[in-house]
Amino acid sequence: MPFEKLFSPIKLRGLELKNRVLMPGMDTKLAHNSIGEEVIAYHLARVRGGCGLNMFECTAVHPTTRSKMNFGLYTEEHRDEFKKLTSAVHEAGGRIGVQLLHCGFVYRPFLYEGVRCLDVNNMSKADIDEIVSAFGKSAKLAVEAGFDTMEFHAAHTYLAHEFLSASMNQRTDEYGGSLENRARFALECIREMRRNMPDDMPLLMRVDVQDDYLENGLTVDDIAEFVNMAGEAGVDLADVSRGNILSFANVYEVPPINLPKGLNIDLIGRLKSKVKNVAVATVGRIVDPEMAERALQEGKADMVAIGRAQIADPEWCNKAMRGESDKIVKCIGCLQGCYDAVTLPDRATITCLRNPMCARESKPVPVAKRKLHVMVIGGGMGGMVTARYLKQFGHEPEIYEMTNSLGGQFVLAGKAPHKEEIGEADEWEQRAVLSLGIPVHLNTTVTPELIAREKPDAVICAIGAVPLMPKIPGYDLPGVCNAHEVLAGDITPTGNVVVIGGASVGVEVAEYLAERGAHVSVIEMRNKPGIGYGPLRRKFVKKNLFEYGINFIGEAKCEEIRPDSVVYTKHDKTSAIPCDAAVISVGSRSRDTTDIVAACKKLGIFCRVIGDAKAVGNALDATTDGMDAIYELLAENS
Repeated sequence: MPFEKLFSPIKLRGLELKNRVLMPGMDTKLAHNSIGEEVIAYHLARVRGGCGLNMFECTAVHPTTRSKMNFGLYTEEHRDEFKKLTSAVHEAGGRIGVQLLHCGFVYRPFLYEGVRCLDVNNMSKADIDEIVSAFGKSAKLAVEAGFDTMEFHAAHTYLAHEFLSASMNQRTDEYGGSLENRARFALECIREMRRNMPDDMPLLMRVDVQDDYLENGLTVDDIAEFVNMAGEAGVDLADVSRGNILSFANVYEVPPINLPKGLNIDLIGRLKSKVKNVAVATVGRIVDPEMAERALQEGKADMVAIGRAQIADPEWCNKAMRGESDKIVKCIGCLQGCYDAVTLPDRATITCLRNPMCARESKPVPVAKRKLHVMVIGGGMGGMVTARYLKQFGHEPEIYEMTNSLGGQFVLAGKAPHKEEIGEADEWEQRAVLSLGIPVHLNTTVTPELIAREKPDAVICAIGAVPLMPKIPGYDLPGVCNAHEVLAGDITPTGNVVVIGGASVGVEVAEYLAERGAHVSVIEMRNKPGIGYGPLRRKFVKKNLFEYGINFIGEAKCEEIRPDSVVYTKHDKTSAIPCDAAVISVGSRSRDTTDIVAACKKLGIFCRVIGDAKAVGNALDATTDGMDAIYELLAENS
């Protein structure tokens, strides 16, 4: 079997797991007031995909930590709701645990009105005793709910971490000061949980490997000492993560594409070498089974937490076991559908750019009465993914692309520094389209006449957007180009270059040119660079601008482009930047779909416009729109 260590069994107390793949607890927004079919189906998809142990996401042990983002397990009603999940997972042959926490101050913005926020420094001894008891009660309810294991959350600035870290814990009583004292709260919780658990049920603990960027923060040695204490108190596996919300280290909790794959493996391996009698799980952008296997073989971990990689492809384990790792739909760390969706109020649930079926697992794909011939216009990411799913659902899509290659703007995104995985994803989708036998018509502009001649059952229009070129005085001078031309490699400005527009694409162009030796300045009307990125990826923007020596000028408006300079105003003051070239990157506008939509209406053909052609957004919008269109199309023909 490929990846023998990864797919070998492991026993934690009396629980034998079929392999060493752990799906860590990840917020989904699928469970709030109840455990419904959506969250059950989400977990079942990963169970059937071969995962050894699923962990249900952050679950409140007490009303003071129940937020608008998570479910609770402190009443009999909660217990009975969870029985639906555990029963379904067990019937499917899986194993499931629940992640129990008190969030401390982290969820303060999301708490219900009138709920007192508890943190390490405002809790009385009575408060502490109440929360310790709450962990014990939740553990008892978790056992009654049918969970195979449970996890005590002591990471990511949640309450137990607040007590543990001297950077946050300012107490002067028996819960503050020395590491032994700071660990007291966590150990009391662990012992109380253990007291309410069967002897043969394992207890997991999530913990950070260290406190990055925090003054007086925990070191690897501190954490190792604490894990050993926790082991004596009854913890069987340390699920080791990284990240806190108080510093730049927030990026390590859900590491984006800006950070390397497997970024924590060596650090967690160092921790493991200091830990006795407690198994260790590693995590952090482990998207390749080869990397997971190597971490286990080298003794740097006993289990591997595969999180977002199983969001992107629920069949991750099965494909790896079959030796088909090249067929895995890999997470690219974009965060658009997972972390960003959790933090942004306009997203109802998580989803995934590469797997728009995520969070739709409970919604059966409508069965059409016949195979449908679908004309997919546009071969960018939205068009390719939509065509791939149509083919997998048994229909006959054809892609029509006006240029000489597939990929669209996603190809350009992959040209920016540190975005190689985006390019790899684009290449994977192109190979998938070809391997599925989906006809591709390059250099083909779809007209009403072509639609009438082909007579498709449906048209899905994913023709994207074109760069805006505002008629700033001098926009048509030699040496002026747009961002797409630069990233496509058609033009490479040199010397002193001014990028007009500092949103996500403008920043990428600036980094691209700086990497090639240009001296770059960025003019942006808003006060922050990188608008368009999610919150974690935006954290890297200032860092990258500084490292590349890029001069960012915010709250500035470009007034004129001259042959040797760019003129701008900022706070009513006019200035000029000497330059050899200027790149305009002020956004895009949707391509005109009027003729296509009108032709389809006239012919009575189902037609939907998706992605940037519908409204300029990101790649997630395109693939999500595409899946919405598929469901609507198939429902109409079922």
